[in-house]
Amino acid sequence: MTKTIHTYLSILLAGILLSLPACEKEIKLDTGNYTPRIVMNGIISPDSLIEISLSKSFLYTDTLLDRSLLEDASLTLFINGEKRETMRMVRVDTVHGRDRLFGYTALKSIYRSTLRPETGDKIRIEASAEKLYPVWAETTIPTPPQIHRVDTATFFTYNPIINNDDHSYSGNTSGEPLFRNMRIKMTVSESSTGTNRYFRLRLRLMSEKIEEYPDLPERYLFIYTNDDPIFEEGYRNSLLEDLISGNSSLEGIKHFNSALFSNKLFRDNNYTLDFSITDYYYFHTTYEEKENDPGWVYPIYVPVKTEVFNPPIEVMFTAISPELYSYFREGDYDPSSDEEAFKIISEPEITFSNVHNGIGVVGSVSTAKAYINLPPPPEEENSIP
Repeated sequence: MTKTIHTYLSILLAGILLSLPACEKEIKLDTGNYTPRIVMNGIISPDSLIEISLSKSFLYTDTLLDRSLLEDASLTLFINGEKRETMRMVRVDTVHGRDRLFGYTALKSIYRSTLRPETGDKIRIEASAEKLYPVWAETTIPTPPQIHRVDTATFFTYNPIINNDDHSYSGNTSGEPLFRNMRIKMTVSESSTGTNRYFRLRLRLMSEKIEEYPDLPERYLFIYTNDDPIFEEGYRNSLLEDLISGNSSLEGIKHFNSALFSNKLFRDNNYTLDFSITDYYYFHTTYEEKENDPGWVYPIYVPVKTEVFNPPIEVMFTAISPELYSYFREGDYDPSSDEEAFKIISEPEITFSNVHNGIGVVGSVSTAKAYINLPPPPEEENSIP
């Protein structure tokens, strides 16, 4: 039934988009009076140097490569209300990004402090540049949470517990539960502050521990969170997903490689998180170039073998400042998917920002870590030809 509704909505959406040219309206864009604004972003950690990226906003009609580059800017660092230093620019980064309609390439300047703030410090960053409004942002570095215990159990299912693909899964016809998963119960605590606290959970395969291939990319694991009500407030549903599911249960919710939640369900500042992961072994495929057919100019690579590794899993339980919680809740979606197409014809959204007079987010985090050692992969999966 859900698949039928999804198909119907996709057809309806396509029909609406195709009918838009029939009711065209001319909109005049006044670019002459546009004033760029300072864009400032950064995530601050205790006992680490502060890095802040700085650029300026631009119109999508501006095609110059340096359209976002902000020159002759000044960044001032305040800690607990006291001016501490003028931050220095250390490099210029190139950013390749995309939005719903237009891709972009931008340049941003990176500024770095010489001081390392501590937990509980109130940080204020002020930025100014010629002809632009000065901006400022504030954040208080949260106290780190604690991880007391991590218990794991392997279980098998007939179908994948996480399937974020748009197409439906055909199902397991072997009659055996083939999909390996790991259930994790993690006891955590946080300091008593008398206010709402916000957290982010992530799990990373530590690919750098694979000695045979030291340069493999890291991989973050998707987290199955349906079993624990503490994660419900952090689900990032789109309007289309609500229509498909009827908003009646957690079925159909996309699972991300991070989970957001607060301490609302903590008791005596303690809680035991209940979540699961899957596909936690690291598969690495080696390819060789195949001899090309005459007239074919592009190289062809064929897989030679696939090896399976069991690097440790790094569990990151992070206290995040309130402004980062609001920012992370917006989530990341595939711009080519149905829900993103639906947003094009829906009401516009305002991106969260705590940069006064400007654009961007400056927040802070404190992270606790734990490690899960994986058993060797099963013999039949150790090397797949």
